[in-house]
Amino acid sequence: GTNVMNTKSSTIAGMVCVAAIAVVQATLGASGGGEDLRAALDTAIDDERRAHAFYAAIIAEHGEQRPFSNIINAEQRHIAALLAQYERLGIEPPADAWREHDFGTLPGSVAEACDVAIVMEVRNGRIYDELIASVEDEQVRSTFERLRFASVEHHLPAFRRRGSGWAPVAADDLGDRQTRQRQVADQARDTMFASLLTELTASLANGPPSDAIRVCSERAPEIAKEVAAQEGVRIGRTSWKLRNPSNGPPVWADLALDDKPGKPAYFADRTGRLGVVTPIRLAGTCLQCHGAADDLAPGVRDALADLYPDDQATGFAVGDLRGWFWVEVPADHQAEVGRQ
Repeated sequence: GTNVMNTKSSTIAGMVCVAAIAVVQATLGASGGGEDLRAALDTAIDDERRAHAFYAAIIAEHGEQRPFSNIINAEQRHIAALLAQYERLGIEPPADAWREHDFGTLPGSVAEACDVAIVMEVRNGRIYDELIASVEDEQVRSTFERLRFASVEHHLPAFRRRGSGWAPVAADDLGDRQTRQRQVADQARDTMFASLLTELTASLANGPPSDAIRVCSERAPEIAKEVAAQEGVRIGRTSWKLRNPSNGPPVWADLALDDKPGKPAYFADRTGRLGVVTPIRLAGTCLQCHGAADDLAPGVRDALADLYPDDQATGFAVGDLRGWFWVEVPADHQAEVGRQ
């Protein structure tokens, strides 16, 4: 399905998440010699270049504002340190894939941009954790250690100071207003789920399963938009195995979803917003489009190839965690409803 009412920062964070994880997974298990060492350096420099390009885009959009205006210089030094290792080893560095990258619509405020940067810097630290354990060359490992330290101990705190302050909240610690916000989120989720299920059931009853994929592609965004306007929230669905690549998680839940929570999780920021994620479990009828690749219903493979050529959302069994509904409720929820 398609993630709808997703913020600019959510889309960018999701893209960064998928790209970073894919690159580092391809490098795991490197022993530190030859092509493995090259792969480790390529992973590191790609992530540093990604950060530099994103921070440059934020500066172009919002002006020379800290911490972006000083951290972008640090990113340039990180890149230079890695290039020095390429030169020492006589390895040709890869072309910069991010030099002309278009990040699309950027976060609308410096705080929202910092929220995305927090995700990027945390993932950068995790990448270096993997790479440090994978290389034997002492100078490369030392370089990775220094760059990781800078990201985690300097960049990350700076972005956290200027970000929205999103943090997890235990269910038992929700205050009275947050409890009301949670009820709004639950109602919005239930409304979206019921509407989408009604249309999917009708599609499966009246046509082939491949038609249901088109319901998710065409109607799911419209349903989410309708529910968002009706309830005064932002709402969507996400997963770690995406069907639609634009279906990335909201930035406030991005890192938490790495742990694949199997029960509702709550997040709050400094302004009083509440974010809620609720697990989606796979039902039997969903196997026709989300089951093992060899067991997909006739026509489904062709529909997926047409609509979602990079689909990852197969291989599930009944009861599996498929993903999550997410809902973001503003601090002044009633005022938000009145503006709709």
